[in-house]
This record gives sequence, C-alpha cells and structure tokens, in this order.
Amino acid sequence: MDPSPLLLSYVLWAMSVIDLDRPPAATPPPARHRVSRRLLTSVAILLTGAVLGGAATWTYAGHRHPTRDSVSVLVLPGTAPQVDTGVGRVVMDGEVVDATLTRRVTLVNAGPRPVNVHNLNAVRPGLTVRGTDKQRWIEPGAAVQADADVRITCSGGLPIRELSVRLEVQTDDNQERTATAVLDATQWNDQARVACNGDLS
Repeated sequence: MDPSPLLLSYVLWAMSVIDLDRPPAATPPPARHRVSRRLLTSVAILLTGAVLGGAATWTYAGHRHPTRDSVSVLVLPGTAPQVDTGVGRVVMDGEVVDATLTRRVTLVNAGPRPVNVHNLNAVRPGLTVRGTDKQRWIEPGAAVQADADVRITCSGGLPIRELSVRLEVQTDDNQERTATAVLDATQWNDQARVACNGDLS
C-alpha cells in the first residue's frame, strides 16, 4: 500500500487543527497564583467595607447620642397671650421711627444636662432682640418663659422673619458656653406694624 495518500491526509488534518498564522496561546498562571489574587481582592473589599461601615456607624451614633458636654436650646415664640408692657416709640417729625415691644419667648432645653440661659440676643439690620439678663436654670427636656425686648427701626426692620438668636449659657459644671438657635418671629409682625403706625394705645 502506498503511504503517500495517508500521509497527505494526516498533514492536511494537522494544518486544519493548528493555525500556523497565530502565536501559541498564553498558558494560564498556575492555580496557586489565581487563588492568591482572589484572596487579596476579597480581603481588600472586606477591609474597605469595614472602614466605610465603621465611619457611618460613628457618625450616626454621634448624631443620635449627643455627648454629655453638648448644649442645645430651642427658642420658640411664646404661646401665652402677649402683654404689651414696656412699649416705647421714638417719634420724629410726627412719624414713629423706632418702636420697642416686649415679647415672650419659650426656652426649651433640648440637651442632655441642666443649663442656665442667662441672656439672649439677635441682631439684624433694622431689628434687635435682647432678653432680660437673669438666671433661668432649665432641666433637660424642660421649658421656661422669658421676656425679650424687640426694637424695630420702622423704615427698614419690617417684616420680621426667622431670626438667628445667640444664647449665653452656663452649664451645671459652671462652664460658660454660647449656643445659637433659630426663632420664627413672624407672629410679631402685626404688633410691630401697629406700633410703627403709631396706633398702639
């Protein structure tokens, strides 16, 4: 039997299996290296998650549980009927230029320790609010009433809106602190306009 046809068939089959135009495929890295890379990637992901989770938990806990040293006082417009004591006006050329009202506010201790709010003030162009300087010890979660003198420059102090109030606070360890609060004083507008118009009896 002539081996040439058989040899020719084998060569043609080998050429169809092996592409002589392509470089040989890269051999995969040993299994040990693949396991090490996967392990390092997993550890990096776990560490990143732990760091981010710890930071989020610390931030959440700090907001949810204020420290013993924190001070927080809310200032609300008084809900009791207002008594217009100490009302004053400055009149020039027959017009009221400045009006002063005494308004009541409510101080709420929203912090974790007793505080003495002994003064408060707010200053804005055309308007000043000053509380009477006195002792007001407030237990945590409790509230007290306080009087505040409101002075309005009639030409530029109206309307009255939200005010940033600065509070002088003493804590139960005799430390002096400063706190700030937002007071929605819009309900004072009607009385202030009446005082500026000179119609307040």
